[in-house]
Amino acid sequence: MVIAQDGDWHGAVFDVSREQINDLLEDKEVKSLIWLQKVGYAWLKGSQNEYKPYLFVGAMGKGFKESMPVYLIEGRMPENGSEIILPKHVETNGGVKFEIGDTLSLSIGDRISDGFKLNQNNAYLHEKDGGETEELIIREQRTFNVVGFYERPGFEPYIAPGYTALTVENGSGADDYDAYIKLEKMGNITGFMDEKFQEHARRINDDLLEFSGVIDNGSFRAVLYGLAGILIALIMFGSILLIYNAFSISVSERTKQFGLLASIGATRRQMLKSVLFEACFLSLIGIPFGLLAGVLGIGITLKLTEDLFVSFLNVGYGVVLDLDVSLAAVVVAVVVGFVTVLISAYLPARRALKISPIDAIRQTNDIKIKAKKVKTSKLTYKLFGFEGMIASKNFKRNRKKYRTTVVSLFMSVVLFISASSFCAYLTEASNSVISDSGYDIIYTFTPDMREKYSFDKLYEELAKVNGVIDSSYGYTNYGVIEYARISTESLNREYVDFCNKIFGENHIDMDLGHYDIPIVISFIDDATYEEYLKQNSIVSEKNSNSDIPGAVLVDFVKIYVEDKFYTFNVFDKKAEDIVIEKLGDREAVDGQKLNIIAVTDNTPLGVYGNSSNRLTLIYPFSAISEVSGEENSDVDVVMYFKTKDHRVVFDRLYRALEDKKLSTVNLFDYAESKEASRAVVTVVNVFSYGFIILISLIALANVFNTISTNISLRRREFAMLKSIGMTQKGFNKMMNYECLLYGIKGLMYGIPVSIGVTYLIYRSIIEGWEAKFFIPWYSIVITVGSVFIVVFSTMLYSMSKIKKDNPIDALRNENL
Repeated sequence: MVIAQDGDWHGAVFDVSREQINDLLEDKEVKSLIWLQKVGYAWLKGSQNEYKPYLFVGAMGKGFKESMPVYLIEGRMPENGSEIILPKHVETNGGVKFEIGDTLSLSIGDRISDGFKLNQNNAYLHEKDGGETEELIIREQRTFNVVGFYERPGFEPYIAPGYTALTVENGSGADDYDAYIKLEKMGNITGFMDEKFQEHARRINDDLLEFSGVIDNGSFRAVLYGLAGILIALIMFGSILLIYNAFSISVSERTKQFGLLASIGATRRQMLKSVLFEACFLSLIGIPFGLLAGVLGIGITLKLTEDLFVSFLNVGYGVVLDLDVSLAAVVVAVVVGFVTVLISAYLPARRALKISPIDAIRQTNDIKIKAKKVKTSKLTYKLFGFEGMIASKNFKRNRKKYRTTVVSLFMSVVLFISASSFCAYLTEASNSVISDSGYDIIYTFTPDMREKYSFDKLYEELAKVNGVIDSSYGYTNYGVIEYARISTESLNREYVDFCNKIFGENHIDMDLGHYDIPIVISFIDDATYEEYLKQNSIVSEKNSNSDIPGAVLVDFVKIYVEDKFYTFNVFDKKAEDIVIEKLGDREAVDGQKLNIIAVTDNTPLGVYGNSSNRLTLIYPFSAISEVSGEENSDVDVVMYFKTKDHRVVFDRLYRALEDKKLSTVNLFDYAESKEASRAVVTVVNVFSYGFIILISLIALANVFNTISTNISLRRREFAMLKSIGMTQKGFNKMMNYECLLYGIKGLMYGIPVSIGVTYLIYRSIIEGWEAKFFIPWYSIVITVGSVFIVVFSTMLYSMSKIKKDNPIDALRNENL
């Protein structure tokens, strides 16, 4: 996907000559090379984006369109130097419409400022910004025929002043190139670029190198490897335990068989080889089926989530998600599976073969007890009666079988809670790092447009466009840097300690009594504002005796420092206790005390929330003049639309604006640029819940197999109890008590260990995201209920199988 979005290259060098291109082609370290000749800039007549007034003409060298993100939407690729394709955003962003077949006569030149030549990485130097300006020095005239349109290219910087139009290199034009290099050894790219192009602007394809494992992003790798290690350990331990229990129970069933074979001359080595042969035979069936099921399962999952993965890109053209089975992973799975089976068969078999033939035939070795060891308390007899006492004695006299069941339950508890914790932390981290604004499309209504159309009428019409499910409008003073002065008594001490640790010991001086922090002021339409207050149970009349309008304070900051995300609440007091003054300029001494009516972590539609270390204040739109001194009609008002299908609605809004002869330049499909982030969260959830299901199935199979087999092995014991007069009601009481013992023991050991594993997951997560340790208590509650449900239901199922056994036949049963 990185290749599809940015191109298949390791390093890029800009503004090189043809001679340098030729040198690179002959360099043995270079695996492949593509280049773009920078023909030059031409004025784009009619451009409505004043910071993007040019067409930038680039001539593609050999292999460029195959290796770089050039995705055709309409028409065909240029075949010679007189044909050209234009990016689609010439129309959607620049407001200039072309048709296939149009002829372009361009005056092409170079952007010059103060004697220096500017390129696409230099933003347009607009005269209204003050400071330096630029001019276009024309050096040639060229005519092109438009043959197609393509998606906005990933190699065009967002600050670029020119829309990238592409033609084919014809051997003439400026001796100015951008070269994209792939080396034989990817890891050498940084040293190669530093050595060869010290005087040139250059760039490393960091994402490609990082995802290929070449660049070591410490926090990313620590989180990835830490979580992977924990998950692999959990799955392997659960799977190994399941296999071991199966063989252990199987060998226990056949102890008498081993005794009979030994009595007629079979050696221990022969019997051990017999067991191992059986294990190998089962492996030949189970392992291939396991590999097939694993590949098929992940293949189906990836197929169902293909669109989510593809949407990680803004476009998705040329990206196909294929299932690539790792040979190394297959080999590891086969080896681990096979070794596990052999060990699982060998250990119980060796233990069983040490029993003398007589003891094995009589099956007297399973239970060796002393009176003191099976003694039960009087409390057990009083609470659960004779049947409970028998169950307790059974538990003590045959600890091996019961221990196997308890260990199975213990592992099931650990697996489920750990998997739930993993999902909870990963989802929390994804939602925290990747925040969602809630809206899909925005349209900016500028003051000069009021002469053409009524704002209220336009907003009403656009909000009713088919597919819009929610809307709002507002104004945010992002361009104005303002500060607020906060009383240090109101500050959260964790936030204070963090800022002083990261930004300097006295960044927040508690002795000073106040702290100045940047603020963003957002105004949202009155109807949305009132609904927002209602949803958050905020009484708008609070502090209404103040002359200053009430503001809602968004108390949540997210700071990215040293490859980690940190999130904090700034305040630890209620709204009425927070002392905060608006300073305007930071140098101001006295400020205006603000009327804070509520403090919250969430925002209404149209307010993005806090960015970096800044606080957001939310006011109703009608309060603009009172708060900022500006008139409602003098600000750029942004309309926000939440939609069912952002692409369809964007086209409808675009056509609606065209019909009204209003500018479409300010219409932006925000959802398209955020699809990747939203898809990340969805994919995390899909694979997290898939992991929980997988773990739950392993745990369920383990418990069911262990309990049902143990019950089956106790047929003779139950027949004996029936023969001395125990009723079915007595059996039920005895088995219910045993279920309680199983469940309580499993939970008693499983929950503390699960909390320990959860802590390990937390330690892995905080390598990339600063979080507080928490335990997903809901999963513990689910686990407690599930353990008893599974144990009781398995016990009922197993007992129903032997319920109709004839005591005489059962007593003669020899488990052969």
